[in-house]
Parts: sequence; C-alpha cells; structure tokens
Amino acid sequence: MAGVGLTTLAACSSDRSDGKGEEQRVGTLALALQARAPSGSVYMLRNAFFAITNVRTGEVPDFLTSENGLPEATELTTILASGSYTVTLEPGWFLERISGPTGGGVGGSSSGTGGATSSGGKGMIPPPIGGAFDEGKPLPPPSEGGASDGGEPFPGTAGAFTGEGGAFTGTAGEGPIFPTAGKSSGGGGPIGGGVVANAHLISDAVQFFFLQGGDEAFVNYQFQVGGEVVDFTKGKLHVTFSVDDSQECQVPADVTRTERVLLESNVDAVGGVSLTSAFKALAANGGHNGDPNLLFQQIYDSYASADQAVLPDAIHCGDETTDGVSTLNGYPIDCNRNEAQHVNDMGSFFATAFVNRIDLAPTNGAHCGQQRMIFASNSGGRAFMIMEAQIPNPAPELGVDGCLPLAQFWMDQNNEPNAKIRGQRLAQAFLHGGVKGLEEFGFGAFLTAENLTVGSGQIRTNQFDSDPWTLREFKLALDGDALRAVPFPVAESPNGALWNEKSGLPQGEACRESFLTALDGVLTDNMNAMSFVVDSACKDAESRNDFSQDYANQLTPGFRDLLEQKLASVGSKLSATDIANRARFSGSCIGCHNEASGSFLGNGVTAPFSNDFPQVSEFPQQCADGETGSCFSTSNALNTVFLPARLMAMSNLLGVPIVPNPCNGGGNGTGGSMNGFGGGATTGGGFGTAGTFSSAGAPSAAGSSSTGPIKPQPSAPPEPAPVIVIELPSADEPVEQMQEEEQEIRADYGDVTISGKSAKATH
Repeated sequence: MAGVGLTTLAACSSDRSDGKGEEQRVGTLALALQARAPSGSVYMLRNAFFAITNVRTGEVPDFLTSENGLPEATELTTILASGSYTVTLEPGWFLERISGPTGGGVGGSSSGTGGATSSGGKGMIPPPIGGAFDEGKPLPPPSEGGASDGGEPFPGTAGAFTGEGGAFTGTAGEGPIFPTAGKSSGGGGPIGGGVVANAHLISDAVQFFFLQGGDEAFVNYQFQVGGEVVDFTKGKLHVTFSVDDSQECQVPADVTRTERVLLESNVDAVGGVSLTSAFKALAANGGHNGDPNLLFQQIYDSYASADQAVLPDAIHCGDETTDGVSTLNGYPIDCNRNEAQHVNDMGSFFATAFVNRIDLAPTNGAHCGQQRMIFASNSGGRAFMIMEAQIPNPAPELGVDGCLPLAQFWMDQNNEPNAKIRGQRLAQAFLHGGVKGLEEFGFGAFLTAENLTVGSGQIRTNQFDSDPWTLREFKLALDGDALRAVPFPVAESPNGALWNEKSGLPQGEACRESFLTALDGVLTDNMNAMSFVVDSACKDAESRNDFSQDYANQLTPGFRDLLEQKLASVGSKLSATDIANRARFSGSCIGCHNEASGSFLGNGVTAPFSNDFPQVSEFPQQCADGETGSCFSTSNALNTVFLPARLMAMSNLLGVPIVPNPCNGGGNGTGGSMNGFGGGATTGGGFGTAGTFSSAGAPSAAGSSSTGPIKPQPSAPPEPAPVIVIELPSADEPVEQMQEEEQEIRADYGDVTISGKSAKATH
C-alpha cells in the first residue's frame, strides 16, 4: 500500500462574493512525487495529472502535472485560498522505480488506471469522464502549454525513453504518452533508466481536502505494488504557507459564527461557570435535594478499590469481578489509578466549553439532542469531565419542530459580540433555566439528573493521570431519595477481544453477530453519520489507549470471512479491515479521541485529527476568525468534519439558509447537503448564502431579520413524537438490567438523527 500525501495549511480567507474579500490568506498545497520504500527502492509518480476543484463554486483553480520540470521535480505545489476542494488523479499515471537494492529493471507489463497500450507517438491529456470537466467545460491546459482537448502533443523531454525490461518511446518534442484504456506496456523507465512498476490505484481517484487557518488536512492516494510498501508521505511531505497581512480577515456581521452557535469556548464566556456550580445544579434541579460534592466524589472514588477508597458507601472498582479479575460488564477495568486522588479536588476543574449537540435529536422528535459542558483539570496530570445532558422535547405533539426554540436560542448567540453576555445566557440555561425564548416553550434547566441517566445522557471522564490514557462513563441513579453516580459501560465501545474468535470470551459469539448488524452504520462515507451501535453486553468497561480497541488488529480469519461475506451481500467495496477501522473511529471512545486520528477508513476516507486525546484543548490561545480574547482551541476533527455538519443540521431544522464564516473556509455552495470531510465532496452544495442576522432572530426566507425560527409550511400536520418519560433507576439495580432498560428506551428514538446518525447512538 502506498500513500500520495497532501498537506494543506491556510491561515484565513474570505469567500464573499461581493468583492470585499479579495485580500486572502492562502496556503501551499504540496503533492509528493518521489518516495523511498522500506526496502530502499525509490519510486516516482509519472504521467500524473491532478485537477483541483473548488467544491463551492465548481471552478478549477489549478491543474497540476508531474511532467512539468522533469526529471528534477520531486513534488508539485500550488497556492490556494482556504476553502473546500477536491483533487482528482486523472487516468494515465504510472509508478516508476528509479532505484532499488538490487538495481536493474523488471520486464513485463504495468497496470495504470484506465491506461491504453502505448507504443509511441503524440502525447495526449487524459480526457475527463464524459469528455468534459465541470459541466461541459474542457479541461484547462497544463501550466506550461499544450492543449487539453484535442489530443495534441504535450511538450515533453526530447528523445526516446528506454529501459531494461521494455521500451517506452516517443519522438523529440512530443513528450510522454497518456493512455486512455487498458494497460500500458513495457517495463522500461521513461526517465533515467528506471522501471515501470506493476502498480494499482486502490483508493478513490477523487479525494476531498479542506484548507482552514492554522490546520493541517491530509489526503492519501493508496497504491499497491506487489508486496512493497511505497509511502509518498515520508520524507517529502511538508507544509509551507504565505500570509498577506496587509488587511486582517474581518468577519462580516451577517455570517453565522460556529464558535458561538455550536461550541462556545471563549474564556470570558465559560469562565463564569465552575464544576461546583454544575454539580449543585444537578443535585438540586428537578426537585432533588442531593449533595453536589458527594456526587463528584462518587465518580472519582470509583477509580479506587474499596480498601483504598474514601467513601465507604460508593460503588468501587473491583466490586464486580470475573474469574478473580476486577471487571465492569464482564470486562477488565484498571483499579487504583491516580485519578482517585481527584476525590477532594473539584475546585481544580475549570470550564472549557459549552457544546450544542442538537444534531443528535432524532428525526421523530423523541428528544432534542444533547447540551454539553466540558471541564478540565491539570492538578495531577490531564483530566477532563464532560456532562452530556439529553434534552426532552417539551412539545412532542409538534414532532421535531418542538425543538425549534432550542435551535433558535443558540442561533441568537450569533449576534452577541460580548463573550461574557453570551456566557451568562448559557450559564442560566444550563444551570437554572428560566431563559426567555426557552422557558415559555417548556424548556427547563439543561443540567438535571433525569437528563444524565439511563435512556438519556451521561457523564464521561477522559484522563491521563495514570498510564494509559482512559475514558469512562457514568449515569445518575437514585439511592433512596439521594442521587448516586453509577459507573457504566462505555458506549458505543465494544471490547476489542470480541473481534477475536479465539479470545474465549463468553459474550464473543453473540457480540460478533451484533457486529455484523452494526456494520450497516459504517457503510456510509459520511463520517458525521457513521455509528457502530452494538448490544449492551458487548460494551467495554473503559476505553483505554493501549490499542486493545484497535479492532483491525484483533480480527481473526474466520470472523474476517463473515464480515467480507456480509459486505459482498450488500454490494460494498469496503473490506473487513475498513469496517474494523470505521468501528474504532465511530464507536470506540479512544479511537475517535486519538487512536483513529489520520487512519485510512476505506473508499478514500481518512479520519481527521483530535487535539491529542481531547477535542477541545484545556490550554487557551488567541481566538481565531476575528473573535476577541482567548479561547480553548478546537481540534481539526471538529473544525473540518463535525462542526460544519452540525451547522447544516441546525440550518435544516430551522428551515433557513445559514451564512458560514468566510474566515474559516467559507461554505459549500447553495442548498443541498454535506457528505462530510474525506467521504467525498459535498453533494448539491452545502451551506446557503442568503439572509442576514440581527439580534431579533434568524434570517427569514427573504433574507431579512425576523423574530423567530422560520420553517417552510408543511403540507400536512407534523407527525407527533413518541412520549418518553425518563425516570431515575435505583442505584441497586445491576448494570446489566440498566443497560437493558437503556436499549428499550432508545429503541423508541427511531432510526436516525437530524444529522443522519443512528438515533440509538449516545455520542
């Protein structure tokens, strides 16, 4: 397998169409053309043509070829404004092995994608599919001349090219041949006596990449050369960029600020909320009279065994054992980690973000998604806690439209430039309720015990006070009249050994059957919609950074065959390894947070990158995109994959066009939906460009401000949502019973969320 890597970096740009965004910050896209394999062989990518397309506009800003500057060129570069693009490797390429440990050439034929038998004569630019590019426009000419549509010669190096295993010939001035069908013949090296390798392109020829200020994006073309690994990202891949500081990128007032309407991490906005105040709200809201400090202590005391714990009546690590080993849900769990020392350390935690996950609302309106708060502490190492409150729909008779006031609440944040005021409004909604625009529609405080229990939300911890890094999950339950934090299996993370038929786990056979069903959720190339929802008996005790949830490396031949058979039955081109990697990315906590970062997921999809375990860093820096003050920075995965799709889901729910921020990559056309980063380009466009925002509300259909959410008038009354009542279970219930109740409740949430994800997924 080989990767032709692209790394892109852009600082800031404006995609405004009014002519006011001409001053742009740009990045340099670098395409490696030479690589050294582990064996020592050096390969060059030849006759390669790359069409760069702006996804939003359909324009082709550049067309690169490996034949410019040969034989010296080892990479291609071009400067692009930030935004969304596709790069297409056109037919006619081949790989040339220019040196190796044994020297000499190898005879025979070599396979190119769509290559024709070449026997000399005039070169020809490979025609696009259907004979035209970009709705009938001819391919642009190469940068050094030549024609793009008439089969005229492409200027090339003079003379004939010969090699030991065959010949690749052309006359002086006419350049290399560009085949159009079949195989290219001969093994002769066209440059310097090299050898054409028997290579196959196994990934999609069309790849998506995104340029955004300060971020890196990666695209890989995967090749196979026998058993040889050729990695074009090693040694040659680098990032360069140029910045025009003559005019700073200024965000116009009429755009949607994702950092305000989806994820608020401005230090001034989050600084007014402490973890103590959040636990006080949990303990008191909903008529409870709990002990906030005790709730916090129960979470971290669960890391200790009973003989080393602080709280004698809490649930402790090792209360459940299997064959003498400390377990949870039948799977091993590590006891007496350093995290237990946080038991009296609530004051060291500080808020880093408010997060709007209304995109998790089911299409049937059974609930309104999640509202989250993230906290961090560096008192012992690196520790994070996130409260993921699932918000009930106060008007189920309206279906998912009952969630509109919540969407509008966040949209109104777009128009408030003062971070402290935004934070005060969010703190009121999370901790106390009574917010205008929510209260009159039946929405109470977000942080209640019922919103963080079986069938609703959860509290998760994510920490590295002890090795290895680990993530755990907790639900709230009733201990008599008091609240108690109960350790819970991590959703949706299946235990890695279940992929191994020889592991001997009693749950193994049933869980592998569950995996065969769950794989339907990862067949999509839209990373925002991927989910791997498995039976509760398969969920691990914790998600650890020890590669125990590297599912591809756990696969055994028998189960691999079953996965391949299932994939063949549904006509999927994915492999069993792709499924395992997608399950790790979309199901395993540690996969999404770290271990799956940058991994190849099949069909040309590459997983984005986290902030080295957290998706929101606990170390503030200058806010981006013209926002004043300091912010806790968000990951590449959030910026390039998840937040754009969440914005689209909220736009669709509100029924209004949303104007994206031109300083963080612009939009994706007008209308349509987003497939997701790495899973292909957007289909039919993405975010709209009409409308303006004011403090009064979202844009109306005509583009002016209005006093509330505007929805197209349905032709029939909305389908009512199922009425689901969430009640706190008894803390004495076995975890297995709680999980059964969770599955029964989530079965009523329907099939998918408004963002296309499985409605049974919890994250």
